[in-house]
Amino acid sequence: MTRMPDGRLFPPFGAEHINNIRNTKVRPDDVFVCGYPKTGCHWIWETIAMIRQGKADYSTQGKLSGFLELVAPEVVESLPSPRVLNTHGLFSDLPDDIKTYKCKIVFTIRNPKDVAVSHYCHHIKLGQVFDYYKGEFKDWIQLWLQGQVDYGSFLDFHKQWDKAIGENSDHPILIISFEDMKRNLEGVVGTLAAFLEVKLTNETIKEIADAATFDSMKENYKGKASELFIRKGEVGDWKNWFTDVMSEEVDKWKPELDKTRFTFTYT
Repeated sequence: MTRMPDGRLFPPFGAEHINNIRNTKVRPDDVFVCGYPKTGCHWIWETIAMIRQGKADYSTQGKLSGFLELVAPEVVESLPSPRVLNTHGLFSDLPDDIKTYKCKIVFTIRNPKDVAVSHYCHHIKLGQVFDYYKGEFKDWIQLWLQGQVDYGSFLDFHKQWDKAIGENSDHPILIISFEDMKRNLEGVVGTLAAFLEVKLTNETIKEIADAATFDSMKENYKGKASELFIRKGEVGDWKNWFTDVMSEEVDKWKPELDKTRFTFTYT
């Protein structure tokens, strides 16, 4: 893990490119997927890619090719339009020209307790990236609660994004929850298509929703690099990991998170 001058923590690859993101050349039709790690960014990215193609086919490029803190600017620049770029950074980390072009942003949210579990499993699965962390969840959750993990505090991240959205009220930003995608993916596909101004028939919306289920995506990713970045895709798995004390610690954030525009699930 690398600590930046402003105190934020990033994975080793993030530290190399995070400061270059603001200089990334933006195109008017770029769409950005933003959100804290493990809030469904891969899932929503793939769904948006299908919508922009206008058909239920998986992208041949993959999310990682447009992961702004992972790849060099010249790689991002080489991607064909329409691009779906993505980052776990803050609004202030985004390319400067994003405000000029008013590029659409889809922001993902998820139950913080499920995020904590998925974030931990992500660290274990990618041990070679995260300094081979092998600690138990009971120890790691304390680091996560203190923001001593990549991308920092879940609470602070969302408070800063909420503030930025408020200060840029004319910027097109759509908030999508992981839980809504699980509950009604077809409805979310319709909402996304309308936001992205892509005209789809009801039949195509259903076809994309069927192809974009988490289980379908997981099956498609087998043997590919993206397989490492997805897990169960379940709602409420935190109950198999958390003690009552751990749950109460996260619940202490609720009064502050409830002041934001984000509607979180806690149960």
